[in-house]
Amino acid sequence: MSSSSLPKFRYAIGDIKRFRFVVTVLFDEGLSFLVDETKLRYLVPWRSRLLSRLKFGVQKGGRVVGVSLRREVPPEVRLRRALERLGPTFMKLGQVLSVRPDIVPPEYVKELSKLQDRGPVLRPGVAEKLVEDELGMPIENIFSEFEVQPLAAASLAQAHRAVLRDGQPVIVKVRRPGIEETVRTDIHILIYLAQLIEKHLPNARRFQPVRIAREFADWTLREIDFELEGAHMSMFRDNFASWSDIVVPKVHWDFTSRAVLVADLLEGIKIDDFEALKQHQVDQHELARIGLRAGLHMFLVDGFFHGDPHPGNLIVLPAEGGEEGRPLRLGLFDFGMIGRVSEKHRSELLSCFISYLEGNPEAYIKHVLDISELDNEANVPAFVSRAQTILTGVMHKPTEKKGIAYAFYEVLMSGAQNGVLFPSDLVLLAKAYVIIENTGFSLWPDIDLEEELRPYLIEVIKNELDPARLVSDLKTSAFDSLYFLRHLPEQTQSLLQRLEKGEVGVKLNLQELRDLKEEFDRQNDVRVLALLAAALLIASAAVLRLDIKAAALGLSLGQIGFVVAIVVVLWLFVLIRKRP
Repeated sequence: MSSSSLPKFRYAIGDIKRFRFVVTVLFDEGLSFLVDETKLRYLVPWRSRLLSRLKFGVQKGGRVVGVSLRREVPPEVRLRRALERLGPTFMKLGQVLSVRPDIVPPEYVKELSKLQDRGPVLRPGVAEKLVEDELGMPIENIFSEFEVQPLAAASLAQAHRAVLRDGQPVIVKVRRPGIEETVRTDIHILIYLAQLIEKHLPNARRFQPVRIAREFADWTLREIDFELEGAHMSMFRDNFASWSDIVVPKVHWDFTSRAVLVADLLEGIKIDDFEALKQHQVDQHELARIGLRAGLHMFLVDGFFHGDPHPGNLIVLPAEGGEEGRPLRLGLFDFGMIGRVSEKHRSELLSCFISYLEGNPEAYIKHVLDISELDNEANVPAFVSRAQTILTGVMHKPTEKKGIAYAFYEVLMSGAQNGVLFPSDLVLLAKAYVIIENTGFSLWPDIDLEEELRPYLIEVIKNELDPARLVSDLKTSAFDSLYFLRHLPEQTQSLLQRLEKGEVGVKLNLQELRDLKEEFDRQNDVRVLALLAAALLIASAAVLRLDIKAAALGLSLGQIGFVVAIVVVLWLFVLIRKRP
């Protein structure tokens, strides 16, 4: 379900009661200025208003001007406490905002990062009953063992260790009862509050509160759909299928639904348990390389990445056969938060990182601006100046633990201050990349990031320029070009008929008509030569790939084809530069 399909806020009786509670909590926690600015004070009970006056003195415009009866608590702390009181959905909102430092001040990011995704443990038997109701069979028909005490209890779900009837150890993730209805109710309230903030707080409009609320709604609704999380896990398994050092749990689809997820259990050493890593003689340098390489693969090749790769979601697994040491295997789990990067943005990211390695901040900034979203008040010169300062500082301070991820993150963060905004998935990528980079530093404090990442970037570039990939891309776009060529004659005929009927007024002198004809002829020649060059390149690449032995004049057919294609391309350049 996309965020755009969410219904508008409904004033159902259940919603209005919850809405009043939300407003009251915000008021009680000292965020009355927000309540006042959005014209919602009428919803606050008189008792809360009276207590507020007794605690904080006379208020004016939401700012305390009297003498407080207790030490003033910073607003970021009050916000964090309010979100904790409001429950799972609002705590999730705080966690999402903590990874959006492009729109949230640093002190708020730091405070909201303290929000712990913990929830009360369900009563014994509740989780088992939920599994049976969802899967439609007795739990003993599915598992030979099911631990009643959960491994973890979060706000939206809790996880149990179990063993399938075939002996496979698994993790069973069970959604809390009634949580979907609670989340949807709170989402209606959040979107409505965002609308009020956008309406009544002009300074907040540049951060697009409604858009952020809808993106959060989309993320949260995806997170409580365990079938979708299972699909994400399967996609990651496919993307890393050829990697012997990356392990993603297998989903057991026969026992998975929207509210229950069963996947292989990964057991090993936590990546930040340095004592255990040392005890098991784990090569931490190699482990850092694996993590950095996997991150670049997700960001630049797949365009589909783990949005929260903190050490708690990474585990070092024993080698195949139980041998200690190499070969290392790194396990990934918890795919509730994922991000996607379009092909265009991946190309720009790759260009950014190459510019970084080449020490070219101007080219780097150009590519960053190509993926930005400029508002009407964007101050591009100020952003460029700040970005150049950041890049220069990182590029020329090799002794500090800062690298490509840090530079990219800081540049994106500086954008919001100057009206240069970026898609939320790119901000999530920047944060995830910083986490991976910091984990690499913790494993290998003296790592030379540029030196380690350079071969991986070169590998990505080679993959992008692989003739087989280019042929595949040409195949996928061939039908679009073919459709255009097929319909060009009839579109031209339709235009001429409209001209003949006088439906289109045209005024040309004779010389202009001759120039136009010459330009049409030149462009037709360019199109024909371009198609010929593309066909020759594709055919030559196919011949070389198939290793066909036929030759002439001492050259293989593939090599001859490439030579002819180069000649055609040169001729094409001459025609392009030619003017009628």
